[in-house]
Amino acid sequence: MVGLPSPSGKKINLPDWLIASFWILVVAAVWFAAVRYLTIPDYILPSPELILAWIVDRPGYFLSATVSTLTLIAVGFFAGIAAAVPVGFALAKIGWLERALYPFIVFLQTMPLITIVPILIIWFGYGLATTWILVAFSVFFPVAVNAIAGVRSTPDRLFFVTRTMGASSLQTWRHVDWPMALPYLMSSFRISLAVAVTVSVVAEFIASNDGLGYLALRGVKNRDTVQVIAVVLIAAALGVLLNAVAQLAEQKVLRKYRD
Repeated sequence: MVGLPSPSGKKINLPDWLIASFWILVVAAVWFAAVRYLTIPDYILPSPELILAWIVDRPGYFLSATVSTLTLIAVGFFAGIAAAVPVGFALAKIGWLERALYPFIVFLQTMPLITIVPILIIWFGYGLATTWILVAFSVFFPVAVNAIAGVRSTPDRLFFVTRTMGASSLQTWRHVDWPMALPYLMSSFRISLAVAVTVSVVAEFIASNDGLGYLALRGVKNRDTVQVIAVVLIAAALGVLLNAVAQLAEQKVLRKYRD
């Protein structure tokens, strides 16, 4: 919610979606005016109504590609989380394991994703396996690092209390480690989801025969600026929607644990 001053001196709270919609309309209006009054050719920058008409005329064309991209995001995102959370907790708890593996994890993360695409294509070929690995790889590091930070944010006195009360390692993890790491994890999930959207589209552009990235590639090959921009806008809208869902889930989960 955004508070705006009113003539009476009281603030008027406007929902975030309304503010976002306003700015979208402003950008669309500026875009329309620029194309019309600067006489920009359609092959350089099509007008908003031309792109909207293209999408409306081909709903099935983009719907199937969007579903494919969403599937890729979901599989890669949850696979990355499933690997990162236990690894992060293990590295935070076992000192020698962190010293042995953390530099290797950092090395893999700092290595540009584009450099491992050729070897993945050789190993797995074009298609889902390669793209899933790329998305999972992009999600793994931020989640693992935040899991480590979350566990290490736990005050030592809490561990002392659990030990003196005879709590097992599983009980300590459930009642101390997990609740303390959860805010860090939820934040990393939201950030990683945004990264997963971008990587998914890029992965489809490079190593897939389906999805929004592949449609963008076809648009580039056909020199179809309308199709390329339409794909970009759909991918951006998808990212905004998923971020809103992740933010809502984060608020609900953290509120539940605080209560």
